[in-house]
Amino acid sequence: MKKNSTMGLSTFLLVVFTACNTFLPIYGKVGFPKSMGMDHQFPPTITRPVGGIPIGHLRPLGFQRNPSGKVMNTLEMPHAHAFNIKYIKSNKPVVIREAMKHQPILKEWENDAYLENKYGKLNVTVTVKKERRAHEYQWMTMKKFLMDYTYEDWYLSTIIPPEMAKELPVPGCMRCGTYRKRLQEAELWMSSGGTASMLHSHEDHTLHCVLFGRKDFIVIEAEHRKHFNYKEKYHNAGAGYSPLDMDFINMFQNSNIAKTPWTYSTLSPGDCLFLPAGYMHQVRSYGRGMSYTVLFAPSLEFDSSDCRLPVAKKDDKPSIPSLADVDFVWTSRNGDRVLDADKMSPTMLTHILDMLIRDKDKLHKEQFEHFYLDALQKAYNYPPAKTAFEILTGNPGKKFITRTEIRNLKLEQLQRLCILYNDAFLEPTFNKEEL
Repeated sequence: MKKNSTMGLSTFLLVVFTACNTFLPIYGKVGFPKSMGMDHQFPPTITRPVGGIPIGHLRPLGFQRNPSGKVMNTLEMPHAHAFNIKYIKSNKPVVIREAMKHQPILKEWENDAYLENKYGKLNVTVTVKKERRAHEYQWMTMKKFLMDYTYEDWYLSTIIPPEMAKELPVPGCMRCGTYRKRLQEAELWMSSGGTASMLHSHEDHTLHCVLFGRKDFIVIEAEHRKHFNYKEKYHNAGAGYSPLDMDFINMFQNSNIAKTPWTYSTLSPGDCLFLPAGYMHQVRSYGRGMSYTVLFAPSLEFDSSDCRLPVAKKDDKPSIPSLADVDFVWTSRNGDRVLDADKMSPTMLTHILDMLIRDKDKLHKEQFEHFYLDALQKAYNYPPAKTAFEILTGNPGKKFITRTEIRNLKLEQLQRLCILYNDAFLEPTFNKEEL
């Protein structure tokens, strides 16, 4: 009897192992890959529950009321000047259909093997979901991510490494003009199966371009933040997030969500979505999803004088700049988000301060301190952020610095801040006798 039981268990384990082997990818991962289906209904059908339960209770965001309509669409990638006039000045989101049409990357990056062979050794940042609403960031190689992302509950969310930036084109509306000079950072997103983001916003304008898969967007104006218990990154920030679980909205506690208007859009490969600074949005991705975002700082002025192109010869093909051909404030080094500067100069510091104030009249102390700590997170030793801000203002009690004051900063003040930044990255030296 024991012998038969042993044989039965062995047979069972053999069957299970064989079944698992049928799902082994080329890397040898054991398990079941996530569903790559992309036929989800969006926007959802709203149904009225019985028994006094609010509409959309414990359902994902979007089930609480019907959308107000679609995000505006255009079929043509606008020129930089037209992009500013039609969309940035009007402060309205817009979907640019087929904006990435005929780009080589839509074929070359279609296979994970290409990415693994060319970029497998690069370090990237990966968001790992733990429990509901909880997540953490991990650093791993691109190869490790590609091995496991079709099985694990995580997604790539990384500043684009310079090596990969060479293959990603600068969107046509940003190849000249003021906003080419106000680029903050570019991020690469990659996931498998169904993933959902938090409801969040950025303090910069965002252009989100889809390369593969499908992405559904819920877009909500900033004035409705109070309905989502919104948390700002710092005081007066345009960036923040809602801590609510977007998969299970409690409508007894958040009844005003049913009164909150929203618009929507579904993006396919080649489509780009422009989101003005401050707009809240939630993203759901399906299939083998890959996209990249370009964040650029709002500006009070716009200059398109550099958009005048020289007369081309008959057989010349227009060259398309890559993300590696333009300057960003932030870049990736060994997987870390750092300032794109080996050494800070007064000219660069003035440019960064102008980007920080964006289209506002004042740069608040909290905002500067947030930037300061971000910029120096890999430094060895540096004074408190308030010390750096006092160098800017010349007044220990001042809570902000105006745009005019930034433009009138003395060279001595700028040099003191540059020395502070550059010295912070000097590796400490030790006297052997002291050790």
